[in-house]
Amino acid sequence: MSYLDIVYPNLGLKTGDYTHQLVDYLVNNWLNESSLDATGKPTKSLLDVGAGKGAHAAVFSRYYNVTTIDRHDDAKETFETLDINANVVMAEIDKQPFPLPENSFDVVFTKSVIEHVENWEHFLREIFRVLKPGGNAIVMTPNWKTQKTNFYDDPTHLRPYTTRTLDRVLRMTGFTEIRIADIYQLPFIWRMPFLKFVPWVLRKLPESFKWRDKHEREHRLLIRFSKETMLLAIAKKQ
Repeated sequence: MSYLDIVYPNLGLKTGDYTHQLVDYLVNNWLNESSLDATGKPTKSLLDVGAGKGAHAAVFSRYYNVTTIDRHDDAKETFETLDINANVVMAEIDKQPFPLPENSFDVVFTKSVIEHVENWEHFLREIFRVLKPGGNAIVMTPNWKTQKTNFYDDPTHLRPYTTRTLDRVLRMTGFTEIRIADIYQLPFIWRMPFLKFVPWVLRKLPESFKWRDKHEREHRLLIRFSKETMLLAIAKKQ
């Protein structure tokens, strides 16, 4: 079985699920831009780097004209199944120049990818290159401070990031207006921030409480995502 089959066995593309809520949260609370015309059709473009099976890109297609890039074309099947018109590009994103023109995209999105990349300079430089001036890059990665005990449970993880290191690599690449938040992957917290005491209490439970089974394959998601937070950075290309 492939990495995607083991780590992401369920695309989770039902209306109202985590993927939908995350994309809506990013569009409405972080990008704060109109990307649709009067008829509701997208007028701006988005590139999903390291898109995997294309779940996030599929939801982003409600707001943007979408392109994905990854070493495999797994997203193609998803788009065909959902009848989504999207461009699927294949490349070794941690080694090869992206086979895309510079200044092409209004938004570049990448989630849970940069920690798998050894050469972050190349990775971020290519994101910067294909982003339009004035465009935004969204980079999400596990927060090392809350995931020290389990970060390397994923054998493909190479580089951990903290708020400071993520800020530095973005500035070193030339990005400006950098905003970074340490977020719970719990949509009810995004809607009702006053409930942050819930994960604050749950994160004090023993680590073993995260698991439903003795092989540590099935999580109790509320407990897991109370303990493990995600860095969410948005940065601009001037």
